[in-house]
Amino acid sequence: MRIHRNASRITLAAALVTALATGSTFAQTPAPSQPAQAPPAGALGAKPAAPAEEPPTEAEKLIDAAIPKVAAVKTVSATLAQSVKMMGQSFQVKGRYLKAPGSRVLLRLDVAGLPGSTGTILQVSNGDVLWNFQKLLDSPSYSKLSVKPVLERLQAPEVDKQVREQILSSLGFTGPEMLLSGVRSAVRFDQIEEGDLDGRPVWIARGAWRDRAGLAVPEGRPVPQVGLLPSYVPSLATLTFDKENGWPYKLELQGRPETMLIDKRTTTLDGKRITTKSASDKQEKPEPSDLVLVYSDVKFDPSLSDADFAFQAPPDATVDDNTEMILQGLSRMIEAQAQQKRMEAANAAASAPAPTPAPTTKPVENPPATPPAAETPK
Repeated sequence: MRIHRNASRITLAAALVTALATGSTFAQTPAPSQPAQAPPAGALGAKPAAPAEEPPTEAEKLIDAAIPKVAAVKTVSATLAQSVKMMGQSFQVKGRYLKAPGSRVLLRLDVAGLPGSTGTILQVSNGDVLWNFQKLLDSPSYSKLSVKPVLERLQAPEVDKQVREQILSSLGFTGPEMLLSGVRSAVRFDQIEEGDLDGRPVWIARGAWRDRAGLAVPEGRPVPQVGLLPSYVPSLATLTFDKENGWPYKLELQGRPETMLIDKRTTTLDGKRITTKSASDKQEKPEPSDLVLVYSDVKFDPSLSDADFAFQAPPDATVDDNTEMILQGLSRMIEAQAQQKRMEAANAAASAPAPTPAPTTKPVENPPATPPAAETPK
């Protein structure tokens, strides 16, 4: 059915976007139909050997400088718009993003433009409860999470900073700073230029995927690891961010145009092409994908109240409380990290050279008297 094909395209677009930022909406949006999962023990805490990194380009240095600036923003409101053109379909995602002190966040996204289907994704936290609401194909789902015990558990000294940021991002507590961090990790930006966006001076960085890990084509098949990517898989990235405060105003992912024509004529059993007068028989190039995310109407330090972060599921709704599952997963992960650190310390102690003992000299009892000096003959 068309509606199910549309849903799969929404999922594919979300998966491509999610690949940028360790698992969230362009670093924020959870992929549709994916409930919150407890982090597996050891999965996030593992420390595989890191490959040798290339020195950062000038573009990447500027992005690195922008990340802490965006993370330091305490209160902000913005309008989001995302347009998707992929595999012969196009749709739009419109939404709103709010952030305020006290772990208060809101992200609402509404999908429109697909015939016969719509979708809504909402994440909102008032500082006490984080709600996740999704409605795809007229099937609503609700889940919640008690914020404070989870945040307290994440402050355990055994939790590495990077792991803590990954978990906060997956739960929805991070914002555009993780968009910057995500594309910085996934894309090798090797071009930079100055520009102007609505009167504001901006940097425009361009690049391509560092590698293809995590990218997939429909049916979940991995993309080819060599050669050109299919035109419907984004290959090129363009990031526009504010020169002064680092805010990422625009991210565009584009597929590389195909260089080969597709012959759409019918093929007979003996391999011959049948030419008709139908316009559909004409050769054509596949349309490359184009995904664009734009932050607009960005306001710093706006006046926000608790009412802006209020949400309550309907009385008759089925609500999944993921608090205990998340806490148990965090406990297992913390224990795994603590055990790993103990093993590392033990291995380091075992491989360290043994200290050389200080020499000891036993005192001599009743030392002999010093003989008298010889007399000089007269």
